[in-house]
Amino acid sequence: MLVSDNYGDGNGVSDRRTTAANTDIKRRLTIVVLVLALLGVASVAVAYFQRQSGADRGYLQVAGDVRAQSYVVRAPALASPTIDVTVGFATSSQAPASRKATAPSSQPTVSGRIAEVFVAEGDRVVAGQMLARLDTTLLDLGVRQAETAAAKARADVDVLVGALDTIDSGQADLAKAKRDLTAALAKAKAQRADLAAQLAQLESMPTPPPGSVLPTGTPNPAVLIPQLKAGLAQIDAGIAKMESGLRTMASGSAKLTDAKTQAENGRELLGIVAETRDIATALAKARRDSAIITAPVDGLVTFARRSGGVAMVNAPLFRITPDAPALIDTYLTAEQLAHVRVGDPAEVTYDSGAGAVLNGSVTAIGEDSAFPPTTFPTDVVHMTRTTRVTITLKTGAQPPAGTPVDLTIRTDSRS
Repeated sequence: MLVSDNYGDGNGVSDRRTTAANTDIKRRLTIVVLVLALLGVASVAVAYFQRQSGADRGYLQVAGDVRAQSYVVRAPALASPTIDVTVGFATSSQAPASRKATAPSSQPTVSGRIAEVFVAEGDRVVAGQMLARLDTTLLDLGVRQAETAAAKARADVDVLVGALDTIDSGQADLAKAKRDLTAALAKAKAQRADLAAQLAQLESMPTPPPGSVLPTGTPNPAVLIPQLKAGLAQIDAGIAKMESGLRTMASGSAKLTDAKTQAENGRELLGIVAETRDIATALAKARRDSAIITAPVDGLVTFARRSGGVAMVNAPLFRITPDAPALIDTYLTAEQLAHVRVGDPAEVTYDSGAGAVLNGSVTAIGEDSAFPPTTFPTDVVHMTRTTRVTITLKTGAQPPAGTPVDLTIRTDSRS
C-alpha cells in the first residue's frame, strides 16, 4: 500500500508540470503570432506611406518587369495547284465537269517540306531577309500551267479576230465563222469552269490566327476574290451574247451584219478571259513566292526550325526578338496613378546591372484596372486592383526580357 501511494503522488505532480508546460507554450505561440501579424501590418503601412510620401515629394518607387517581346513567323497555307493535263490539247464540252469533279475540296493541313533554312538560333536578321524556303516543285508546275493557259487564252482572241476577217469576206464564209464562234463559245465555257475552280480554291484558303505574321507575298484573298468574281460575271454575260449570236447566225446570210457584231462581242469576251487568266497567273506566282519565308522585322532569331522537316499550316517556323527599345511594365494603385502622366521620366535599375541607371519614360497607361499577376514582384497586396503602366527605355543598354527591375518615376518634371 505504501508503494502504491507514493506512485500515485508522483503521477499527480507529473500531470501538473505537463499542464503548466503546455500553457506556457501556447502563451509563447500566441505572442509570436501577434508579433508577426503586427509586423506584417506595419510593413504594409510603412510601404504605403513610403509610396505616398514619395509621390508627394515628386517621385514614385515601384517594382517593374521587363516585357518579353517576340514575333512568330508561321508556315503559310500553300494550296497545291490542280494540274490541268489538257493544257495544250483541244478541250471538249465534258472537260470542265471532269476537272471540277477531281478538284480538291479543301486545303491541305500540311504547308510543305522545309527545303532550306538560311539562319540559325542566335543570328541577327533584318526585315525582308530570307529565312527559309519551302519545297516549290508543285508550285512551279502551277505557275507554268497558268502561264500556258494565259497564252492559250490570248491565242483564242487572235483566232476570233481572224473570224471577224472571215465574216467580212462575205456570205460564203459564214459557215466557217459560225464554227469558229461555236468553238470560241466552248472554250469560253471551259475557261469559265477553270476560273470557277480557282475561285473556290481561293475562298477555301484558311484564315491565319490573329496576331500571326505571314511572309511577304502571301496571296490576299480579300483583293483577288472580288476580281475573279467580277471576271466570271463578265464571262457569263459574254457567253449569253455568244449563244445569242449563234442563233442569229443560224438565220442565214441576211443577218451577216448582226453575226459580225456578235463575233466582236466574242472577241471582247475572250479578251476578258485572257485578262482573267493573267490574274490566275499572278495568283500562282504569289503562291510560289509565299513559299519563301522572310523576316518581318530586324532582330535576333531565338528559335528556328531545321531543314528537311514537314511544316503544318500555321506552325511556328521562327521566333524573332525585335531590335526595339525594352518595355517595362509596372502596376500602380489608384492613389499612385493619380500622380503619373504619359511622358514622365523614369529611372531603372536591376540587380545584374552592376549599379547602372537606365533612363526611359512613361509611354502607356492602361484603361482598365485588375489584380496584378501573382508572379509580379511588388509590395502591393495582390488582391488590390491596379492599372498597368508601361515605361519605354531609351536606346542603349537593355536588360534581359523577364528581368525584375526597380523603377523611380519622376512626377516632379511637369510644370
